[in-house]
Amino acid sequence: MTILASSPRRAVAATFAAFGAGAGVWAGASAAIVARVGVSATAFGLALTAMTVVYLAAMSGAGALAQRIGARRALLAALLAMGPALALLLAARSGLWLGAALMLFGGLGGLMDSTMNAEGARVEQSGSKPIFVQFHAIASATTAAGALVGGWLAFQGLGWIAVLLAEAALLAAAAAVARARVDAPAARREGAPRLKGLDLGLAALGLAVGVSIVCETSALAWGALLLRKTAPSLAAYAGLGGAFFAGCQSAMRFQIDRLRHAVNDRALMLASYAAAACGLALVAADLGFAASALGFAVLGAGTAAIVPCGFSLAARRPGLSAGLAISTVSFFGLFPRAPAPLLTGLVADAFSLSAAFAGLAALMLIAMLGVALFVPRAPRAFAKPLASGGVAP
Repeated sequence: MTILASSPRRAVAATFAAFGAGAGVWAGASAAIVARVGVSATAFGLALTAMTVVYLAAMSGAGALAQRIGARRALLAALLAMGPALALLLAARSGLWLGAALMLFGGLGGLMDSTMNAEGARVEQSGSKPIFVQFHAIASATTAAGALVGGWLAFQGLGWIAVLLAEAALLAAAAAVARARVDAPAARREGAPRLKGLDLGLAALGLAVGVSIVCETSALAWGALLLRKTAPSLAAYAGLGGAFFAGCQSAMRFQIDRLRHAVNDRALMLASYAAAACGLALVAADLGFAASALGFAVLGAGTAAIVPCGFSLAARRPGLSAGLAISTVSFFGLFPRAPAPLLTGLVADAFSLSAAFAGLAALMLIAMLGVALFVPRAPRAFAKPLASGGVAP
């Protein structure tokens, strides 16, 4: 069945906002947590790899789970459990604790990520204008706020306050989803379509989107560590890397939907890859705290359109439901995303974090080439509006 609520956009927007708040608090506090636990860059990378595998497994299975128990129930479960998982993560006192908490947090995040993106695409399709990127803009804005506040509070030993702030956003989103009014049955509408063989376009799109997410998560997970090492005297403000990244990403995303009236999603993605690679190159140049923070800001602006436009392209794939198409893209995104954290840690230990970010810049350019060669051109027009929109149980 489909949640209508007073506005379908509100429940989805609240979920994106809560997701960003939780991710931002973790990103800002990560440097303080790693310093307290005392793990190496390689060990931290291994923990992030385990988290990524669980995250992507949850994303890939979210479509089937939502179809079985309902998207609303899936979202409510993730929203209610993510706050306690974040509290466990920020309270980590050992490498094993950190790894286990990251896996739990990642599984819930993957479930929420896939489901809220499918519902965001469905809300857009039910309307007459592009709004999908605005949901991502909201998530980026709350990520920026969470990273800035979470980083400062964690440095002061007050991470529990940041957890409470994130929990407030998560509970507010859960209330918005729970209060939503249920309309006519629609779950079976998505039950029939199935993939028949390898869809090369979706596979290429998944790999390219996965590379972009690798760079985004690297900015959030490793940015604070890089800035902390670049300027130890400014350790309390190490969260600025993630904050600048997410803040500029959010500001750009609020404008992207206007561009989508004039430029198709594929063209926006290609331009975005080039801009993001420039931001990563600036971070890799290791020119100091300010220059690195600027590089993260450019990276945020550059990646603004990639994931939402990629998911939107997937959701409009003929003959497939939005949930199935996005889950398929998420599956192929596993291949660049799963090994990336461990490889980043290994390169950081062997050379430097700056060298690792240089490698990410090259990876962005390869992803841009993949989109240009294998992802088919798509018109600016959106899919035919559905009879109703919102979060489908």
